[in-house]
Amino acid sequence: MATVSVRDVNTDLSELVDEVIKGGSVTITRDGKPVAALVPVEAAMDQKPKRNFLEHLMAFPEPDMVFERNPSQGRDVDL
Repeated sequence: MATVSVRDVNTDLSELVDEVIKGGSVTITRDGKPVAALVPVEAAMDQKPKRNFLEHLMAFPEPDMVFERNPSQGRDVDL
């Protein structure tokens, strides 16, 4: 895995892309801190898309899950 600064990416992009094509990856830094990465497209696409809140709720509960009711008595509420 190579590490280069943002400034060097401008001049060496072609070589960095060649390294990624060969199966490597490149970490891009700014002020010495990692801020981005060059990775093969396949690696970037393997990530599952994040679900929004509604999709998360609709996926729950899973079919095999069984819930037990709480046997305690409810409480009185003044409306």
